[in-house]
Amino acid sequence: MKSDVLNRIADRINPCADLLETISKTIHEDAAVQMGKGKVIADGFNAELDELRAISFSGKDYLQALQERESERTGIPSLKVSFNNVFGYYLEVRNAHKDKVPEEWIRKQTLVNAERYITEELKEYESKILGAEEKIYALESRLYQDLVFTMADYIQPIQLDASLIAQLDCLLSFSETAHANKYVKPEVNDSFAIDIKEGRHPVIEKQLGVGHEYISNDVYLDNETQQIMMITGPNMSGKSALLRQTALISIMAQMGSFVPAKEATLGLVDKVFTRVGASDNISSGESTFMVEMNETSSILNNLSNRSLILLDEIGRGTSTYDGISIAWAIAEYVHDHPKMKGKTLFATHYHELNEMTNRFDRIKNFNVSVKEVGKKILFLRKLVEGGSEHSFGIHVAKLAGMPTQVLDRATSMLAQLEATHELSGKKGAQKTGKKASNNGVDDMQLSFFQLNDPVLEQIREELVSIDINTLTPVEALMKLNEIKKLTGG
Repeated sequence: MKSDVLNRIADRINPCADLLETISKTIHEDAAVQMGKGKVIADGFNAELDELRAISFSGKDYLQALQERESERTGIPSLKVSFNNVFGYYLEVRNAHKDKVPEEWIRKQTLVNAERYITEELKEYESKILGAEEKIYALESRLYQDLVFTMADYIQPIQLDASLIAQLDCLLSFSETAHANKYVKPEVNDSFAIDIKEGRHPVIEKQLGVGHEYISNDVYLDNETQQIMMITGPNMSGKSALLRQTALISIMAQMGSFVPAKEATLGLVDKVFTRVGASDNISSGESTFMVEMNETSSILNNLSNRSLILLDEIGRGTSTYDGISIAWAIAEYVHDHPKMKGKTLFATHYHELNEMTNRFDRIKNFNVSVKEVGKKILFLRKLVEGGSEHSFGIHVAKLAGMPTQVLDRATSMLAQLEATHELSGKKGAQKTGKKASNNGVDDMQLSFFQLNDPVLEQIREELVSIDINTLTPVEALMKLNEIKKLTGG
């Protein structure tokens, strides 16, 4: 065996040969799972037990032999041995032959066509049969307890063997999984960098259909040059999978497993913080946004230099202005922390956060790319440098089966809002004498309704008055149709 680790484990295993021999002699090869439900103690181990089993299991043969013998002796051809719960085993004789009954038989019951008798031999054998099962149970229990007490001296060796075999089982699982899925041996060191080449998600790649290959990605984080990766990109493009696979690869490497990547060099990570997914806690009165803020607060209050932080869509549970402001402030806090520079993957739809790379040295922009083909988009799921300016939310709504009327109206509204945003940006630039920009902190996102148009004001009032929490999908479509009529559509 080439592995020193496996050799050391093998050398420590105690085969417990004496105990194995004792168990094999004592316990039945196919022992019952519970005492009294079948054989537990092996045949031939105890003479008394074997005798009791012979009585219990071969009773029918004995009774058949007795019936044949007595029938031949008395000349009663219809004689039979039976049993009931009133007086146990008995001999039944038809009335036509009752004059042949021996004097020593004792009458117990008279029927219309027959009479029933007992004999001393029958009663003795009955007592043996009825008592045999209880005696077998008691004797097997005692013999089993004796074996358990004998094993007490082997508790520590058995516990050590169990621990060593568990290690072997774990290592074997690692080995088989790595071989089957083409994992590589990672390098784990004392640095503060995470450098993953062509990393993959170990679960998602196993769920892909035949002919579909998981799109691998590189991830690099350190405390000096690229502490925060700001990742933008469309819905369903794979941002969340990228965050999760980075954490999984880090954890797998530190637990001694090979990892799903072409190459991986990882500094030790002491904590993996995650703020992913959306959930609320109705019973305690906490909204989705409150849960998100609680979890993020816990992360920020427990940072360390070796932390790995995954932040997915921070701030989406509140208004756009609040969300961007909170997300910006969180990223800035992590970057500017005087002592703890936690490595962070920050997935967001707030494209305004792309501006942070111009203001903070260790924040770098990346996006999960897509390819536009006419009016359709293809998800390439490849991480590339640079920020993204589109989320393609309407396209995802189309994939979800949203009605065409809703999609058309959403596309129209998007065009109007983008035009309004651009127009307002130009006006603001003319007043200040500055070039219009969509990326600055001071120009995060403009109001949807900037024009002094009575129709737009009426639409705004309609939208403000809607209680989204109580609105059904049908009511939402009806309300959207009303708003469409206001525009003359």
